[in-house]
Amino acid sequence: MIKNELDDESRVALVVGANGIVGSNMLEHLRKKTKWQLYGLARRPITQTANVIGVVTDLLDESSSNQVINSIGSVDYVYFSALDVRGNQEDQVVPNLTMLQNAITPLLHPLKNLKHICLVHGTKWYGSHLGPYRTPARESDSRHEGPNFYYDQYDWLTGAQKNQKWSFSTIRPHFINGFNVGNPNNMMAAIGAYAAVQRAEGKPLDFPGTLAAYESLTMVSDVSLVNDSMLWASISPHCANHDFNIHNGDYFRWCNVWPMLANAFGMSCGKVVNTKLSDYMLEKASTWDRIVLENGLIPIKIDRIVSWKWADFFFRGEWDDMSSMLKARSFGFEQFIDTQEDLITSLARYRLEKILPPI
Repeated sequence: MIKNELDDESRVALVVGANGIVGSNMLEHLRKKTKWQLYGLARRPITQTANVIGVVTDLLDESSSNQVINSIGSVDYVYFSALDVRGNQEDQVVPNLTMLQNAITPLLHPLKNLKHICLVHGTKWYGSHLGPYRTPARESDSRHEGPNFYYDQYDWLTGAQKNQKWSFSTIRPHFINGFNVGNPNNMMAAIGAYAAVQRAEGKPLDFPGTLAAYESLTMVSDVSLVNDSMLWASISPHCANHDFNIHNGDYFRWCNVWPMLANAFGMSCGKVVNTKLSDYMLEKASTWDRIVLENGLIPIKIDRIVSWKWADFFFRGEWDDMSSMLKARSFGFEQFIDTQEDLITSLARYRLEKILPPI
């Protein structure tokens, strides 16, 4: 039945947040795995490819969103990964809830034939951004105190789904590794640009965070696994209204992986040097511009590679980040990826696409 569903050319899927690292890769994943008609919705135009139609709207504008989404017609599957990053957790609640409501409400009419909504959240559901939490985290764990827009989105979607024929699922990855240009939360782009600057200035690959972060257990979610799980959850009836942790399937410490990355960059492995990258990297703008020019890279300014404030957070998780994959496994999601191989493969892609320089 699942195979027939993927081959059904009458199916329509809408990817919301289509320029982000999850959304852009999800469109490509669906294009390869299905014969569906695909729509990609974003604030800015997306790259048009076969079987993909881009639609542009600001989801904070209810009137514009309603008009644009209604123009699509019936939609069977929605994959929602749009994100509005604000100064603090409380500030993020209203805009992120509003975007979900404005994306989904026009599709709730029975004639729209909605089947499933897959919503991408993350381990911040468990308070991973606040400090030590219960590990390995399970989907049934209690919510943490304080504002978290995931909870507001979930509660609204649960209420909207009550007594309806359509279903929803949520996917909870951790740090996502994959190819995307200009995404603010992009792990390999951050590591790679930092390494390129260090190498160009004749420095070793120091770890730019804290010793506790260097030695803590953590995990990574490759975007291909995230996309696989989104499609799997959306077309598997037994996944209806369930939540799933998704990561590569292994845990690691940066202290064990950092020497391997240094070797991949053709550098010596340095020490732990607590560096505020949001200041340090912007001071290295001229070095980065020289790297781009000398290596014929795509000309992206250093402040557009990633959000360096996010990178500061990324290198300062001073507690174990571990979520359990038991539920996903028990429901039939069996894919896994070796994280060390994943990082090297990702680096090669960024070099191939001329975002990062060769050795």
